[in-house]
Amino acid sequence: SHFGSYPCPQEGRAELVQAARRGPRRASHMANAGVWEELDEFFGWTTTTTTPPLDEDLGLGWGAFYGVVCFSAFSQLISMAALFAAAVSGARRALRQRTGKALRVRKPVAIIVPCYLPNEAPIIKDTIRHMLGATTRIDSLTIYLVYNTPRDMPIEAELAQMAKEVQRPGQNLVVQRVHGSGSKAENLNFILPEITAPFCAIYDADHHPDPDSLAMAVWHLKDTGCDCVQGSTYIRSGCALLRWFICAEFFVNYFVVLPTMQVVAGTGFFGGANGIWRTSSLQRLRFDEAALTEDIECFARAVTQHGLRFEFLPECCSGELLPAGFRALWRQRLRWAMGWDQVTLRHAAAFWAPHLTLRRRLGLSYIFFCRWLTQTCALFIVLLNARAALVSLLTERPSDHSEPVLVPEGIEDLQLVSFGAYLSFIAFALVRASLRRSLVLLLGLAMYFALMPAVVLWNSFLMVASLLRVSTGNVGSWVVTTRAHAAPTSMKVPLLKADELAAKVSGWQRRLAALILAVAFAISGMLVGAVVGTMVGQRTVVRPLWGWVPFGIGATTTTVTDGRVVARCMAAGASIALLVLYAIVRWRGSAIAARRRRGAAKAADTGATNSDKEPALLAA
Repeated sequence: SHFGSYPCPQEGRAELVQAARRGPRRASHMANAGVWEELDEFFGWTTTTTTPPLDEDLGLGWGAFYGVVCFSAFSQLISMAALFAAAVSGARRALRQRTGKALRVRKPVAIIVPCYLPNEAPIIKDTIRHMLGATTRIDSLTIYLVYNTPRDMPIEAELAQMAKEVQRPGQNLVVQRVHGSGSKAENLNFILPEITAPFCAIYDADHHPDPDSLAMAVWHLKDTGCDCVQGSTYIRSGCALLRWFICAEFFVNYFVVLPTMQVVAGTGFFGGANGIWRTSSLQRLRFDEAALTEDIECFARAVTQHGLRFEFLPECCSGELLPAGFRALWRQRLRWAMGWDQVTLRHAAAFWAPHLTLRRRLGLSYIFFCRWLTQTCALFIVLLNARAALVSLLTERPSDHSEPVLVPEGIEDLQLVSFGAYLSFIAFALVRASLRRSLVLLLGLAMYFALMPAVVLWNSFLMVASLLRVSTGNVGSWVVTTRAHAAPTSMKVPLLKADELAAKVSGWQRRLAALILAVAFAISGMLVGAVVGTMVGQRTVVRPLWGWVPFGIGATTTTVTDGRVVARCMAAGASIALLVLYAIVRWRGSAIAARRRRGAAKAADTGATNSDKEPALLAA
């Protein structure tokens, strides 16, 4: 009847026939919509244009998008359950600390402060004074300041004089220069055999630990029987806005994300500074002097080779300085990202060693391998699901399906669930921060969550840049992070290149590392494709008032994301990323082969020169 009653453009008949098969009400709405659009165009009453409604059937494109959204929502639900378990554990720990005996440590404790003197000369004396004067509830404390410097400096005499001065009862300061050292790892390896205290803590030269944090961590070591406790850090000085923002980022990571990760993975990890160890466990290890992140590399070997246990203790806090500018911050974060990727590729085979329990294998795989998937899920949660859920909540959904369906209802419901879990995550972080009674922290969290889309894009860009540099072998040198209020430096330490890294593994381990790198590249390509698809796949739909009011009177405009476009862009991004990786591998292979040919030719020339000199030497 509608075909006979109303005019229908020839190009729209096929779509109208499909709608008629779905039901007369859908066809009636589409035919009427066609009439009003033609009348609007004929009389020139409105210039509003609409794009065709999205198909409500789950085809291949929507199905792929549905799978990613479903995976993101499912991972959020698991994380929320783990977050609840971590919150219960933290509440019990806080209750024990308040109702139990005073956290006083009777046994000796050592603090190790590795230092590169030209960079940290302006701040190291304040750090030592703070540790000697502010650390409480430790009966016997020895601070080991181990430093390296390429040249003699006047501050060395001042540090030696500080060591000779009379300290408070039970406190000692040992100042030791490590000649020939070029890294933090070498300084630590030098001093570790000399530590006799049963517990030791490692702090960077800019760290000012809270007065009770060290005693709290030692008691946690005793209570849990673990080998290492990793505390949290915050920014204690620097530009106000940037300090608030990074403080909020650290707070979310240490107080929300990492405790959740520990529940899921069954283990924490050692993050370098503000790590408190049992000395006997730490002395079984050596820090890799050529690693970008010697702390994460040490953690991987400690778990896979020695079976050590790690836990997070966010209440054990220590303040540090901001990096001196955006360039220093970029270098620091990129080094962290490349260090994680290097450790993942180097120790991938060891994560599934036969002597490890199944829980330990799954936990290590979650920590190291799922980082890329987690970043992709974060992109969907923050950029897609949250926005789509807000649009859905603010826009009235037709109850009788008289209007075209913009997004399949299953996807829309999953996005609402994902958005609810995301709001719960934000609420938990705000409640956790309110317990610390810090207005500055709450302001920083408000700014951090308001800029969360930018944070997700920043971390995604870091991940892609890290994979590109690690795969090409262009990891650069270990550049000391210049801190605010510290002297600028240009110290660079040679690092393990990609071909040297490959030389340390062979056979199936190398093939496994190549497979992991390919998966990481594919996921990164999907990540970039999702960002592009989100921008390209925007669709604007104009809804008439009450579903029938003509001429655009009271009409509302709704913008949605076409999941089919996002899915196609993700597939294209993964394909392009794999092609880029293939080109990089071919280029690296050619470069290494050319380098070997040059080395062989140089060796042959050297041998020929020596053979020409032998008769003359014999005659002489």
